[in-house]
Amino acid sequence: MLRALAATALVLTGADHWTTYLCLRRPVSGWEVTEANPMADWLFQSAGLLPGLAIDSVITLAALAFLLATPAVSHRVKVCFLGVIASSTAYAVINNLNAIHAIGLWPTELG
Repeated sequence: MLRALAATALVLTGADHWTTYLCLRRPVSGWEVTEANPMADWLFQSAGLLPGLAIDSVITLAALAFLLATPAVSHRVKVCFLGVIASSTAYAVINNLNAIHAIGLWPTELG
């Protein structure tokens, strides 16, 4: 179950990064699209969108690898933590997809 939750969190993180990129890659006439997560916004402002997403991906992979490998955290806490991460990331993906639809990028400009 732990590996399945970690894989789910990883897939959802990829979906979050992709949808975030679609929302923030360029200005959309008539819309002010911003990053809701203040830490991610700071990272994107400091490093740029693509480098920021790459940095976030590396940090996420390292954190998941550490969590899966460490004996310092109980199995129950790991499951709970991964469940929270997967749930909150799924919410972000849904929010991004709603934004993509609302600003008119769906389904014609998803690339």
